[in-house]
Amino acid sequence: MAYLSLSQVPEELSSGAHLNKGNIYVGKTTPPAVVRLFRKKFREDLSLFLALRAQELVSGGRMVLTFLGRKSAEMLSHGDVGSMWELLAQALAILVQKGRVKGRDLTAFNLPFYAPSVEEVTELVEESGLFDVDHTGVFESTWDPHDDSAAGDDDEVADCARSAENVAYCSIRAVVEPLIAGHFGEGIVDELFEVYGTVVAEHLSKGRAMYPVIDVSLKLKGRLSSRIQHSDSRTVSTIPFLLLKKL
Repeated sequence: MAYLSLSQVPEELSSGAHLNKGNIYVGKTTPPAVVRLFRKKFREDLSLFLALRAQELVSGGRMVLTFLGRKSAEMLSHGDVGSMWELLAQALAILVQKGRVKGRDLTAFNLPFYAPSVEEVTELVEESGLFDVDHTGVFESTWDPHDDSAAGDDDEVADCARSAENVAYCSIRAVVEPLIAGHFGEGIVDELFEVYGTVVAEHLSKGRAMYPVIDVSLKLKGRLSSRIQHSDSRTVSTIPFLLLKKL
C-alpha cells in the first residue's frame, strides 16, 4: 500500500497565516515554523490512517506501507525527493517572470506532500500502539519511470532530454496537473511542463537523479477493537503521488 501524500496542505499555509515564499514544499529557505506544519500534518494523517486500517484487519493481520521518503532524520536532507519539487517551483518562477503566473499565486501554492524518515514512521507506529514493526527498508528509484537503473549503476544519463520528458509528463504531470490547474488555471499547464522538462534536463545533465523509497512491514497487535475509536468517521485521502515501478 503506497502512502504518498498528505490529505491536504496544512491549514495554516492554505489560509495564508504562514508563508512558504519561493517554495512549494520544504526547501532550503522554508521557515522552521512551516517545516513544523508539514510534519504535524503528516503525523496527524498517518496516525488516523493507522487507526482506520487497524479496524479493517483481522487480529495478527499484516500491512506493508511504502513512502517516498528521506534517508536522514534531518528534514532538509531529503535529497532528490525535495529536488523534484524545487525544480517545479523554479519552472513556476520562470512563468512568473514571463508574466504568465502571478507571484502571489505562486506564494500561496504548496503541495500536500511530506517525505518522512524511517525513524518518523516507526515512531508514529509505536506511539499508536496498534501495530508491531516487522521490517523497515530503504531503496532508491530513479526519477524516470522508464529507467530501470539501480543505485550504484552508471550515474550518467544517456539522453537527458528524453529522460526529462518522461519525468515531466509520465511522473509529475500525471499526478500534480489537477492541483496546478485548480490553483493557477488550465491555461498554463502545457507551458509549465515544457519549462519543467527543460529544467529537469539540465538537472539530469549532472547525473542520474534518484529518490529514496521507504517500506515498512506492520503486524496488527492482537484484538484491539476495544482500543480503537469506531466513532471517528474521518477519512484520509491519499493521492497516488508517483508510479513506483519497482514496488
